[in-house]
Amino acid sequence: MLAYRAVMLAGLLTCGSTVHAQAVTAPATKAAVGPFDVQIVKRAEALLDSPGHWNRADSGSCPRTDTAYTVRCAINRAVKEAAGLPWKAGAGTATTATSAARTACAMDVSPEHPGGSCGTLWDELPVFILSSEKAIASGVWRADAKPIEIWAGTMSDAEYPVDYERYHGVDAVKDRKSNDQLIDFNNDSTTTFGDVQTYFRALEARVLKQGAADLDENFEDVEIEIYADGTGVMRTYNGWFAVSDYTRRGSSIQFKVDTLQQVAPNALDREILVRASKLISSDAVWNRADNRKCPAGATTWSIYCAVEQAQREVAGGFHHRRPAGELVRVVVEERTVNKKYHHRMMDYNNDPATTLADVRAVFAEAIARIK
Repeated sequence: MLAYRAVMLAGLLTCGSTVHAQAVTAPATKAAVGPFDVQIVKRAEALLDSPGHWNRADSGSCPRTDTAYTVRCAINRAVKEAAGLPWKAGAGTATTATSAARTACAMDVSPEHPGGSCGTLWDELPVFILSSEKAIASGVWRADAKPIEIWAGTMSDAEYPVDYERYHGVDAVKDRKSNDQLIDFNNDSTTTFGDVQTYFRALEARVLKQGAADLDENFEDVEIEIYADGTGVMRTYNGWFAVSDYTRRGSSIQFKVDTLQQVAPNALDREILVRASKLISSDAVWNRADNRKCPAGATTWSIYCAVEQAQREVAGGFHHRRPAGELVRVVVEERTVNKKYHHRMMDYNNDPATTLADVRAVFAEAIARIK
């Protein structure tokens, strides 16, 4: 059975109008996404339920103390609250009380109706679609044991269709030529409150129709490996996180995941960094113009590409958030706290002030931190 996490779309408005809390169930299948997102749009419409609650001057920000909303800010608040997160400054969050605990996840891995949920993860409500695999595509995690089960697939934010369709799914907004079409629509002097209500109804229809399809256009890969003692690792776009308490009954799997801290680098990660350090052995093989593209057969390497190449050689695959690479990022971050880099590892590599000695020192420090 799929596990669903109940969240509350709560909040009270002042100025003579009260919007009551609505109980909403976070979806765990693609089919449930459309109806769920309709409720998000309805919540936004309830926030902006009269001309008196309509802010006709969208400045690009959404003050958390407002009692009148622009169209964009009403949707922003509804999306945030649907994930169980607070809108009002200083308000408690639905996940605060359990934030120190491991998050419970439940998945149906049957081919007929796959899907699953962990509730709110990283301020999102991901829907998981998993299937059994024989090997981890992004490389082995540890050399001392092999997983007994491997699940791989995708995770997609159930709220994404609202974010996408509000700009691209309704003619009154999508056809506008401006930097932010929704601000343009809201602030247009010819837009009436009736137009706003029509917009919300059209948006409801779009997310209901396109919800599942939108997830297919916006997803992240995920891999989960399970060991004999019921522990393991979930590999995501946001990092690698420890799994525990794994159980399986037929096509239903359940486990807990600790998303508060990433998995620590291990002996294999140390081996990866030793190899990466050896790849950049001289200025002649150091690529100082990194673009985070690492072609096969390269004879020069940036910091990023040395880590990628070393992962492929040592672990048999590459993952952008493997603990070895994350540790290098941490070391670079600590050494460049006053630098305004966009991509930390790439920009540090390409910085004219960075020397080969600096690069080798980064690897040496990262290696030394793995006990």
